Amino acid sequence: MKRIRENGIDGVLGLIMFYGLGVVCLIMWVVTRFQQGWLIATVIYLVMGSFFLHTTLVGKELIWDRVLRDVSLTKETRALDVGCGHGLVMFKIAQRLPLGGHVTGIDIWRQRDQTHNSQAAVERRLAVSQLTQEAAVQTADMRQLPFAPQTFNLVVSSLAIHNVKPKAGRLQSLQELSRVLRPGGQVVLVDLGFSCQEYKKALQQLGFTDIHVTGNGLNGWWGGPWMPTLTLRATKLK
Repeated sequence: MKRIRENGIDGVLGLIMFYGLGVVCLIMWVVTRFQQGWLIATVIYLVMGSFFLHTTLVGKELIWDRVLRDVSLTKETRALDVGCGHGLVMFKIAQRLPLGGHVTGIDIWRQRDQTHNSQAAVERRLAVSQLTQEAAVQTADMRQLPFAPQTFNLVVSSLAIHNVKPKAGRLQSLQELSRVLRPGGQVVLVDLGFSCQEYKKALQQLGFTDIHVTGNGLNGWWGGPWMPTLTLRATKLK
C-alpha cells in the first residue's frame, strides 16, 4: 500500500479492465458449468493484469534504476522531469546528485493519469527526504513550459508525454523540451512503444542526434509484450 501511495498506479482504468474481465470470465466459467474456454480466458486476463500491476508498481522503477546508471549527474546538472507525477524519477535523480546539482519536476497533477497525484504530496515527501535543496516541483503544462530557453542540460520523462492529446500536442511538448534544453544536453524518455517511435521521428526533425530506442523486457509490459515500454535517448546538437 505504501508503494501505491508514493508512486501511484499508471493508467488505473487499464488495470481495472484486465482484472474486471478476469472476474467476468470466472463467473461465466461457473455459470456454464466449468467450460474450459472460460477458465483459459480467466487465466489470460488475470496474467495480463498481473503484468500490468508489476510494471506500474515495480517494473518502471527497475527500468529507471538501470537507465540512470548511464546518465552522468554532476554539480553542474540542471535536470527537468516532465510529467513527474509522484516524483519517482525526480527523487532518484535528486538522491544521486552531488552538491550543487538540481532537478525540477513539473506536472498538471491529473488523477486519471496517475492515482493520488498532487503537488502537495510530492513537496511533503521532498521535505521528509531532506531533498528540498536538490529538487523542487511546480505546476506547469509540458506544452508551454515556464522556463527560459536553454535552462536545462538534462530532460527526462516517464510515461507522461503519451497522455497529451492529440498528436499535435505531443509534438508541441517535444518542441518545448528542445527549447529549454541546452545544446549538447540529453533527453531520456521512457514511454509506450508506439509513442517512442513517434518521438524518435519528431526529435530527428528537431535536429537531435545519437537517438537510440531500446526495450525493457517484461518490466515494461502493460499486459503483455504487445504493449511494451521503450527507452529513448537523444542528444541536442551543439
